[in-house]
Amino acid sequence: MNSFVFNIRNNALFLAVFMFPPLALASEIASPESTVIGFYKAYLSDDIQDNDAIISKYISDKLMKSINDSAMCNYDTDDSISAPELEKLCSKKRECKEYKGNYLCDWYGVWIENDINYFTKSQDVYPSWQTHIKTSTVIQKEQESVINVVLGDGKEPTNTLKVTLTKNDTDWKIINVTQ
Repeated sequence: MNSFVFNIRNNALFLAVFMFPPLALASEIASPESTVIGFYKAYLSDDIQDNDAIISKYISDKLMKSINDSAMCNYDTDDSISAPELEKLCSKKRECKEYKGNYLCDWYGVWIENDINYFTKSQDVYPSWQTHIKTSTVIQKEQESVINVVLGDGKEPTNTLKVTLTKNDTDWKIINVTQ
């Protein structure tokens, strides 16, 4: 009798897992909005311990290359590349423009501002930004999503951003942040 119950239970588990895989995977796949909220909660946290892990989890490789190369050319380098390589990278002509008082340049198709944090579009971060992150979906497609983000509670200055994400296998990655 025990083997009969055992077989029924195993067959039911088999059907649940293999006949309804979208249900099994649904809890593992993050939505674009939850990805954006997760990123900003981790990124704005006071006790951020592993910035590289946060970046690799939420940000596309192309976006990080654009930000890193811009930073190397506009600020002191960390000596991770040789002087000739840095000169070659930084001497390339780039399209640049002024926008809302900031100077932006095109780095591999991503407009990067000088002198402000790319992800917050500001020099300062207010305490309410860490705890008050409001999102709403603007565009939702199968492989791309645009999310409006409001940082802050209104008692301090708020910051409104538009975050574009692309689907990478089962994960959503941030590919662009604009105001």
